[in-house]
Amino acid sequence: MLYGGEAGGGKSYILRWWLVDFLVDVYQELGLRAVRTALFCEDYPTLNDRQISKMRVEFPPWLGTLSRRDGSLDFVLRPEYGSGVIALRNLDDPGKYYSAEFAAIAVDELTRNLLSVFNDLRFRLRWPGIERPKFGAGTNPGGPGHAFVKKYWVTKEYPPELEAKRDEFVLIKAKASDNPHLSPNYHESLLTLPPDMARKVAHGDWDVYTGQYFPRFDPKIHVIPHAEAMARIQPWHVRSLSGDWGFDHPHCFHWHAKDERNCVITHDEQWGRGIGETEVGGILTAKEGQYHKLARLNGFAFVWDAGKLSPRSSKGQPKSIDRMLNEALGPRIPHTHPADSSPGVRLIRARLMSQVINAGTWLISDRCPKLIEAIPSMIRDEDHSEEMLKKDWSEAEVGDDPIDCAGVGLQWMIGSSIKPRDVELAERLQEVRQKFAARQEAVKPNTDSFSQFGGKKFE
Repeated sequence: MLYGGEAGGGKSYILRWWLVDFLVDVYQELGLRAVRTALFCEDYPTLNDRQISKMRVEFPPWLGTLSRRDGSLDFVLRPEYGSGVIALRNLDDPGKYYSAEFAAIAVDELTRNLLSVFNDLRFRLRWPGIERPKFGAGTNPGGPGHAFVKKYWVTKEYPPELEAKRDEFVLIKAKASDNPHLSPNYHESLLTLPPDMARKVAHGDWDVYTGQYFPRFDPKIHVIPHAEAMARIQPWHVRSLSGDWGFDHPHCFHWHAKDERNCVITHDEQWGRGIGETEVGGILTAKEGQYHKLARLNGFAFVWDAGKLSPRSSKGQPKSIDRMLNEALGPRIPHTHPADSSPGVRLIRARLMSQVINAGTWLISDRCPKLIEAIPSMIRDEDHSEEMLKKDWSEAEVGDDPIDCAGVGLQWMIGSSIKPRDVELAERLQEVRQKFAARQEAVKPNTDSFSQFGGKKFE
């Protein structure tokens, strides 16, 4: 269960009192005593501010006591309520809880944690006598875990192993109006925050990411249908392929074309994992075959470490990844060459900031779903605000591989392609012909018009 959305809805309050209610229920309904639950925050200072300090004021002595055991703080209910425990813990290292068991888990601000933390906590949910342990969380949009939380609870997208549980993921939209203790002016004050921040905390908008690295990305501007992309690409445009290798980690490849006005169109994508170099080479060759009517590829920019030896090469004949891939490619695809070590994220940002379509900007075909998903999910590194936070792939998050791949492609495309002189002359000639035809039509006698006079028609 996720209670998420607007700020001020009382999410932290609800989580701690839900666990109290849960412990009393399992004692009264099931007769279970000393059941353990846990209430988590991302670090101890936050845990203290959001939960522990509030418990000291809200939880009356007749309900239970805060007790420190082995350096950790627990709230323990009185024996007449079942002696249940709420373990107050932080998530700076989820591995500390690998041997723990909890009948219910609550996480305050779930989006402040990565998917790996959520998965680590889920397999700690077990307790004798409780058939279905519970997981509850509260959160606002934004944070490192925004992408997976949005997928699981908002857009309902799941990896195959979670499909059977899709109906168990339930979202309750949080609203400031849910909290009767808030000042009537609180929501109005949230609206005075900077626009993106107000969209998250005042409106609970899940389409805004905290610290978005590419805030100018707008699918309505930068994403076009594949058919339109193909119509824009002309035979004289510069075409290239870019790639980022991976086996256990996903691989990613993009096809690009650049026109005479320096607009880059990324028109196709190949993304997958667990596929060897030979098979990937065959996939790339087959995909390139769809574009046989276009100009040949001019280059193939590969990630900077493509020359490293493949871990699956035989000891007698070690081969680098790019060599193995080159051997599997067809003649229409040029050999790979290593790109600069920089992923080109600033170049991506610069192109996205240009709002003048077809003039130094970047258009992306809807055949590039992983790239379109990755761009808005990238956030700034809080320790280095000018840098993008690296994000590994997971079943719920696409990761930064499409960004790295597209970045080296845009780097290779630096410079302008020039429309051939004969094409320019042909276009100018066609333009002159159209103007001449229009002029001829304007001065042509109108033999179809007539007037009516005395019952007779005449021109």
